[in-house]
Parts: sequence; C-alpha cells; structure tokens
Amino acid sequence: MSVKSQLNASRDFILTGMRAAARVQTQNPGATKILRGCLDLIETLERMPPENLMITDIETTLNVLHKSMTEIDDETSATSAFVSSIQNAASRLQELRREIKENRHR
Repeated sequence: MSVKSQLNASRDFILTGMRAAARVQTQNPGATKILRGCLDLIETLERMPPENLMITDIETTLNVLHKSMTEIDDETSATSAFVSSIQNAASRLQELRREIKENRHR
C-alpha cells in the first residue's frame, strides 16, 4: 500500500471510532476529545509529502495513539469500539513504518 493509502486507512479507522462515540447513549466527551486528537495527528502526517515523512513522525504518532488507548474511560459501553478504532489505526501506522524502513534500507 502507498503511504497515502496507509494514512487514509488510519484516518478512516479513527473516524469510525468517532462515529461510534456519537452513537452511544452515554456520551463520553473524553473519548471523543482523544479520538479527535488522534485524528489531528494522522491528518498532520497526511499533509506531509510522503518523501518527507520520517519514521520518527510515525513513531511519535504511534506513541500518542497507544497512550490514548489507556486514557479512554472503561465506563463507556462503547469503549471497545473506541479502543478498537485506535488499535486499527495504529496497526496501519506500524505497517507503514515497516514499509518505510524496508524501502529506505534498499
């Protein structure tokens, strides 16, 4: 997959989590705020030219995504959907990081 495709997929996973956050009966503003922050980070990466995207940019974003998973409150019934969306986005970014490392070592 291309860099932009991986980033778009990550963004789409976070958007899915945000839609789930909007649908739950008991709103969790904290989770919505965290998901919005994750989305902002991924959108920042998307705006970068692919050739300028550094592994450290991806790793920083991954660290924030992992930290955000621990911050989402367990009280919300849709917590698993929120965490799942972040995990899926992180998975795509990990794959992107791996691909960039491989391509730059050639």
